[in-house]
Amino acid sequence: MDLKINPLANNLSGEIIAPGSKSYSHRAFIAASLADGISIIKNPLVSGDAGVTIDILRLLGIKILKIDGNSYIIERSRGSFKPYRRALDCKNSGTSIRIFSVLSLLIKGGLTLTGEFIRRKRPLLPLLNAIESLGAKFKLSDEKLQIKRKKVLCNKVKIPGNISSQFITALLMVCPLLKCDNKDYIEIELTTSLVSSPYIKITLDVLNSFGIHIQENFEDGKFYITTEQTYRAQSYEIPGDFSSASFLIAATVLSYKKSKLIINNLSTNDFQGDKKIIEILNRMGANIKVDENQKQVIVKGNLNKYPLKGLEIDCHDIPDLFPILAVIGALAEGKTILYNALHLRSKESDRISVMARELEKMGVEVIEENDKLTILHCSNLKGTIIDHDNDHRIAMACSIAALYANPNSQIKNIDIVNDSYPTFLNDLKKLGAQIELV
Repeated sequence: MDLKINPLANNLSGEIIAPGSKSYSHRAFIAASLADGISIIKNPLVSGDAGVTIDILRLLGIKILKIDGNSYIIERSRGSFKPYRRALDCKNSGTSIRIFSVLSLLIKGGLTLTGEFIRRKRPLLPLLNAIESLGAKFKLSDEKLQIKRKKVLCNKVKIPGNISSQFITALLMVCPLLKCDNKDYIEIELTTSLVSSPYIKITLDVLNSFGIHIQENFEDGKFYITTEQTYRAQSYEIPGDFSSASFLIAATVLSYKKSKLIINNLSTNDFQGDKKIIEILNRMGANIKVDENQKQVIVKGNLNKYPLKGLEIDCHDIPDLFPILAVIGALAEGKTILYNALHLRSKESDRISVMARELEKMGVEVIEENDKLTILHCSNLKGTIIDHDNDHRIAMACSIAALYANPNSQIKNIDIVNDSYPTFLNDLKKLGAQIELV
């Protein structure tokens, strides 16, 4: 469906609940599926990319059942995953295809993977080349990937860290289960600096909760993994998602009228890098408070009282904040520079180019460079027809921009937001936005 967004006529006000973290949900479902016995996952995200992971796990023989509220039972019978001969569609989920590429080493006969991710030629080959050190053999075409473990090897795995942290996450989740004939550990060495390190810390946090221990040295870019470990079945609660919450936080601080938003189910005590949105916006001049005891973020909006000033923002570890920070930069005074962003060109879309294109359509002056985007203040955003290039975060970021544009705007295929924030439209309406499906 398409979405029509009318210029915001009133203030934004209300209280919402942040959805479960997409990053934690992926990892928790995988970890639970690797444990013998029954695990319970509470408050997960189960739509979009996380839903892709869940669907594939079910096809591989994992029982995943919803119980009371938003909790799920995950049960794996003793033994290995069920062999699956047909192609598994990973769609455009980077986390799914990268984890299942490595997980194929545990499955008799390996796996065949397909999906939009492969057709878009998003980065995968460095991971596949790396796991040849573990005995993997693969065949990658424009349409599908076939991969399985041909030899029992546990040589040092060398892999670049500056393309996608998901490469390392996939290895960290599977290597503890591998068997080696000649030694009892696997060493992973990053050949370049690591991007998006908070996502690796999320991975290690989940692994630790499920009984897996990894020796890490972020400074040297090395990980030491004892092999033949055992995942422990667990009851695990998914934290609220700062990445999703950032869009409504931005909508509130950009309001020209007195506004107030309370977001529940957010804690700054976990490893989400995108909680940095609070620090960034407060540095720009916003009024945002955190009540850790209540797990609440309280946002007060009024650009006349709390004007925002442009900043230079390092996006090295916060790729999912880039689209909404670009929108904030358009309405902040002066200029905003988003730098260290080269890896954003290989996300769900080329986020640098797509955000530059869409902001220019709205009348914003931008300067696109290879690894950065400079956004100049725009006093009058123009309504337009928005093309998010099948990127859920760009769709949500441009929806927020459209609230402050004249005349109305339209976004095609707004269903894409279900990839990470299935209640996004309902929450916007609840706060007072005038939007309608067309």
